[in-house]
Amino acid sequence: MADRESGDDTITRFTRRVLIVIGLASLMAIVLYFAGQLVDVLLLVFAGILAAVAIDGVVRLCQRYLPIGRGWALAIALLLICLALGGLGALIGPRLMEQLPQLVQQLPQAFRRLMEVAQALPGVEAALKEVDDPARLLGEPVFNRFTALFSSTLGGITSFLLILLVGFYLVLSPGEYVDNVVQLFPPARRERLRQVLCMQGRSLRLWLMSRLVSMLFVGVAIALGLMFLDVPMAGALGLIAGLLTFIPYLGPILGAIPTVLIAFLEAPELALYAVALYATVETLESNIVMPLAAKGMVRLPPAYTVVVQLAGAAVAGVAGVILATPLAVVAVVAVQMLYIEDVLGDDVDVLGQ
Repeated sequence: MADRESGDDTITRFTRRVLIVIGLASLMAIVLYFAGQLVDVLLLVFAGILAAVAIDGVVRLCQRYLPIGRGWALAIALLLICLALGGLGALIGPRLMEQLPQLVQQLPQAFRRLMEVAQALPGVEAALKEVDDPARLLGEPVFNRFTALFSSTLGGITSFLLILLVGFYLVLSPGEYVDNVVQLFPPARRERLRQVLCMQGRSLRLWLMSRLVSMLFVGVAIALGLMFLDVPMAGALGLIAGLLTFIPYLGPILGAIPTVLIAFLEAPELALYAVALYATVETLESNIVMPLAAKGMVRLPPAYTVVVQLAGAAVAGVAGVILATPLAVVAVVAVQMLYIEDVLGDDVDVLGQ
């Protein structure tokens, strides 16, 4: 009788474990399903977190040099950001507002001329003989989507304002949101999770700083170089190059495309000079500027970065490419601290430490 009861208990425990596993798997499937449906919302929220991290970095900088509380530091930080953006807009805004519409109009024309030159090369015309107008087929759809990134569309403005709104609310009381996340986990793990979240925030701040340094250097250097080369719309092209530098490795390649096309529209040799300019600027940025400015900053391996960007593009398109690298930074810190250190027991240099 005792053996039978023991067997029944074993079956009951086994059944309970099976049901728990099935329940957890079902819950994970439901979570993944809704995450896939809400990927755009989740990316927008993460962009808001990035905005909050950036603002919080300015707040910490103010508190480091001024003996004031967080509230006053936040007010000063917001004022400084508004003054910087306003001053930059007043300085270069009017000129850019003239150049950007011209750039949007001339990009398809430049691509069309490039296709005409390419068709004159041996073997190319035969490969494209079944296409009536390759320039129209490829140029207009591709560059309409590309230049739409820099257009003042209602959707883009709305998303930008939502990102700022989420970031503003997060930076008002970051501790409250951290506590809410930590409380979802067992008490024994809460302190460690708090450490992980703090390290992720630090890593994102350092990564954003490295991107800001690169964006400023590349944008200014490209704009000045194009002015020296007498390439039209140098300011707008420099702005695009600087903004796309936010995306490591792939961004500079994308940023070079409109510059080379506009230079090619003027003269083919000018396009070669533009390519040389980009190669020089990127070489200086990678080998001189970043090593000097990147003490303690975060840089992921190039192959790893490109792979996560391609994965981000497959999952969420342009937004996935833009946010893939900071998402990878967060994931790497979590894996290093929660798995390599806590589970495997190995020492590791945590990203951003």
